[in-house]
Amino acid sequence: MTTKGKKTNKLLKDMGAVITPVFYIFGFVAIVSAIIVNGFQWSTVITAIFLVLLAAAGASDVNKGIVPDLIPIFIAVLAIVRFFLSEITVSNLLSCLGGALCLSIPMLIVALIIKGGFGGGDIKLIAASGLFLGLDKTLIAGIIAFFIAGIFAISVLIVKKKGVKSKIRFAPYLAVGCAFSELFGASFLIIFQSIL
Repeated sequence: MTTKGKKTNKLLKDMGAVITPVFYIFGFVAIVSAIIVNGFQWSTVITAIFLVLLAAAGASDVNKGIVPDLIPIFIAVLAIVRFFLSEITVSNLLSCLGGALCLSIPMLIVALIIKGGFGGGDIKLIAASGLFLGLDKTLIAGIIAFFIAGIFAISVLIVKKKGVKSKIRFAPYLAVGCAFSELFGASFLIIFQSIL
C-alpha cells in the first residue's frame, strides 16, 4: 500500500472514533439549537454543520483521545464558504485570521514547552474554529472552554484524588465553548459592551 493510501486509511479509521451515542445525541441537539437560534435561513445550515462537526470532535476525543484531522479541515472549508457567502470586507478577513491565531498560537507554544500541554488535534480544532468564528467569538469560546475545563480539573483533583499531571481531553470543552459562542456570542458581546 502506498503512503497516500495509508494516510487515507488512517483518516477514515480516525473518523470511526466519532460514531458514538454521544455524537448522535449532541449532533441532534446541535441541529435543533441552530434552528431555534437562527431560524430557517442559509446561515442555519452552515451553523448546524459547524455544530455537528464540533460534536464529532468532542465525541471522538472522549471516545479515543483524538480529534480526526478531517474535522478541522471540514471546519476550515466551512469557514471559507461562510466568509464568501457573507459580506466580504478586510475587517471580516482580519477577524477570521485573528480568530484562527489568537488561541492556537498560545496553545502551540504551551504544547512545545510542556509535553502533553495540548494535543495537536486541540490546536488544529481551535485554529479552524477560530477561522469560522472570528476573533471576538473565538476569545469568548476560549474563556468558556478554559473555565469549564478548569472547574472539571479541580473537581477531578478533589473527588478522585488524581495527580496534577493527569491528562484532560480538551476538545469537548473547546466544542462547548465554540458552540456557545457561535449560538450566543453576538448577544454576549452586546451585553458585555453595554456593561462597559
